[in-house]
Order: sequence, then structure tokens, then C-alpha cells
Amino acid sequence: MVQAWSLTILVITFATFAWADVVKIGSLLTKPELYEMKLIRLTGVVSDDPQIKHIKQAADGIDKCIQFFTVKDATGSIQAAYEVRCSGAMDILRKRDNVTMEARLERTAQGSGRLNVQSVISKTTAYP
Repeated sequence: MVQAWSLTILVITFATFAWADVVKIGSLLTKPELYEMKLIRLTGVVSDDPQIKHIKQAADGIDKCIQFFTVKDATGSIQAAYEVRCSGAMDILRKRDNVTMEARLERTAQGSGRLNVQSVISKTTAYP
């Protein structure tokens, strides 16, 4: 019984550390086919002021906003989209925010890609 619990804990620990791998943006840009529609984790800096598009969800009546922005790291930059509640000030991203996020890479018609951000795991704001 003790061995079974030890194995279970080992598997859970390994899965946690395996998920913690952060993908570099340069890898997304050079081999997008490896990451397309897969949930990935990446860290970078919001390099421009996000453009916000307001939409209304008819089913639940909650106002949603989609933020379009560029995120960059030392290896490159890529466009991203993040849907949040418009009233959620904590969810709104700003230029120079350091973010760690989970996203899916979606290929665009031009052949490049865009990140569909599923969640922002951490966000810190760099003050000038």
C-alpha cells in the first residue's frame, strides 16, 4: 500500500513539473506546427497598449471584452487575444505588464499565428 501511494505522489509531482515548462516565443514562430491548438504556458512582456473590443454575451448577459496585444520575450514577439469581463479591472492588461499565461496557438490565414489566451497565471506591472 505504501508503494502505491509513493508511486501516485511521484506521478503527480512529475506531471506538475512537466507542466511547468515554459515555451519560448521563438519556438512558436519557428515551428508553429508543433504547438498549434495545444495548451502551452509562456512568459513575456506586453509590448503595446492592448486594443479592447467590447462584446456582449447574449446567453448570460455579462459584458465581455477581448484584448488584442503583442507579447514578447527575448526570442521574439507574437500577437495575442484575451477575453475577460469588461468590469474586471484585475484582468485588464497594460503595456509593460510581465505575464505568465496559458494559451493556444492558432494559425492565421497569413501563415503566422496568434495566441488565444485561456488564462493569465501571473501578472506584475513594471512601474516607470
